[in-house]
Order: sequence, then C-alpha cells, then structure tokens
Amino acid sequence: MDLTSPTATKVLGGLGLLVVAALGWTVAVGPETSTLAETRQSVADIRDQNAVLTTQLASLVKQQQQLPETRRTARRMAQKFPATADQPGLFEAVTTAAVDAGIGAQGVTTLTPTPPVIGAAGVAADGAAADGAAAGGAAADGAPAAGAAGAPAAGAQLARQTVTVAVTGSYDQTQVLLENLEHMPRAYLVTSVSVSGDPAAGVFTTSITGDMFVMSPVEDPDDAPAAGTTTGTAATTDPEG
Repeated sequence: MDLTSPTATKVLGGLGLLVVAALGWTVAVGPETSTLAETRQSVADIRDQNAVLTTQLASLVKQQQQLPETRRTARRMAQKFPATADQPGLFEAVTTAAVDAGIGAQGVTTLTPTPPVIGAAGVAADGAAADGAAAGGAAADGAPAAGAAGAPAAGAQLARQTVTVAVTGSYDQTQVLLENLEHMPRAYLVTSVSVSGDPAAGVFTTSITGDMFVMSPVEDPDDAPAAGTTTGTAATTDPEG
C-alpha cells in the first residue's frame, strides 16, 4: 500500500483518531465515570442513613414526650418492688396491716423473711407472680436479684424472698389481714394459708406464706452518662445538588 496515497492517508488518520479516542477514554473519561458512579452510591448511602436517623429521632421524641408518665410508673414500681430487702420497712408494713385488721402488734407471733434470691425456681414462677401480684394490687415486673444482704445483684432481673407471717386473732380479723397484706404498698404475693384453732372460742392461729420482690431502681435518663460517640451523622446537602 502506498502510504502517500489519499486512501492510505485516510486509513491512517482514522486509526489515529481511534487511538486518540481510546487514550482519552482511558486517561480522562473512564476515571470520571467511575468517580460519578461512586458519588451516586455515596448519595444513596447517605439518604438511607438519613432515613434511619429520622426514624430514630422520631422514636426519641416520642420517648421524651412519655418521660413524665414513665417516671411516675418508675416511682410506683420502686414502692412495690424496692431496691433492697428493707427488712425494717417490711416488718413495719406487716405490723401495720395486722394493727389495721384489729389483731395488734402483739398478735403477730412470727414474721420471718428469707434473703432475696434469684434462680431457676424464681424464673419459672415469674408468670404466676405477675398474675397474683396484679390481683393483689401489684404487678410483678423484671427486677434484679439480691444477695443475702438484700442488695440487688447486677444484671439480674427478679429477686424474690419468702415471707412467713403467723398471727393469732379471730376469723374476721384474719380475713381482713389477708386483704391488707395483698394491698400493701409493697407487693406481697400470698402463696399459702394455714389456719388452726378453736371455732368455739373464736380464736385462730394462722400461718401465711408469700413472696416479696426486689428490683433495682430504673435509671433516669437525666442521670445516664453522656454518650461518648454518635451513632451516625445525617447529611445536610445533596452531592447531586
């Protein structure tokens, strides 16, 4: 082929243009196209992240609106399920229930609480505790365990202690006492009642066995430590404009 001929010149010129176009795509257009694809993917990721953060923000706003009622509920729960065994308070509450029933403090012959514990038996009985406590004016909820000293153990959910009360009084007084025990500010789940005595004399000795519960206090959000890091950052501008 004569390279000086018009036809050869056209062929060589066309090939040169193809080479220049290929080099231009490789050097300039190709990287820009890849960068644009990455930018678009980044925009999509940021939009998805913003949607998640918007949902989280709406949930937090709702929780903030419900916070006063949550605090009131926490105070009621702390009264029904104290943070410690509080044996002095327990003795006072049971004695008050007996006095209000007409039995009197001297009629309480036995008042024996066991240390709060948590275990398989306590976990299995949680459902029954919740039902029984609700019937007696208390609802058993999750609570931490307590050791022999009566302090809740970290990470536990519910601690219970068995409280045995023995009283001497009339049948009517004993009935009122049972009602008083089930309606004490502190939850008391009666599990068994044993009555003995002389019906003719009208004096009975009654042994009452039940459970009380221990729960660590609910942490107030205002007392919680500030978060050290954020879970995400919402984009304020759209890279595509």
